[in-house]
Amino acid sequence: MRDPEIIDTELMEISAIADDIVKFERIVTWCATHPDEVPFALHQFMSRGSKHSSETSET
Repeated sequence: MRDPEIIDTELMEISAIADDIVKFERIVTWCATHPDEVPFALHQFMSRGSKHSSETSET
């Protein structure tokens, strides 16, 4: 597996794409290119989501 910071940067770049179709195509391409990193990516997204949810529920 590559450096987690590189993976995170790539995922952030993909998430910043405004066009949903282009974003979807990039996600599919990324997953096909780096299948061994998909579990790490899912974990990153899920941990961000739970962190964001707990922040909004506190306010």
